[in-house]
Amino acid sequence: MKNLIVAITVMLFGFSAFAQNTGNLLNNYISVKNALVSSDSKAASTAITALNEAVKSEGDFAQKAELQKATEKLNKAGDNLEKQRAAFNDVSTVLWKVVKSSDKVSQPVYYQYCPMKKAYWLSKEKEIKNPYYGSSMLTCGKVAETK
Repeated sequence: MKNLIVAITVMLFGFSAFAQNTGNLLNNYISVKNALVSSDSKAASTAITALNEAVKSEGDFAQKAELQKATEKLNKAGDNLEKQRAAFNDVSTVLWKVVKSSDKVSQPVYYQYCPMKKAYWLSKEKEIKNPYYGSSMLTCGKVAETK
């Protein structure tokens, strides 16, 4: 009986840690998105480094290797805004899988789509703010799914 209680406690702690970490990953990701919306390559680079480190330090989860590969590619873009934007879709599609599989996301997350770039991004707001074009096409896009 004692072993069963310990096992349940460990499982519950693991789930709550994953829930917190999903939120942490999402918050780091949103910082990258916001910097790309503002066309601020230096702020994006800083946020990308933080996201990359957050993924590396994360415990194991189903899409970790795939997300780590995508964030490393994004990190290699350096301060080049166009390269950052080009690599952002891969991170977005993998992180959406993580968010969708988590039942502990505390607020709505919108999976948004840019038809011009044929690329996705995640947002905590329903309002479209396109990270692929910034101010030149800020409201281009639509909500594809909501979690």
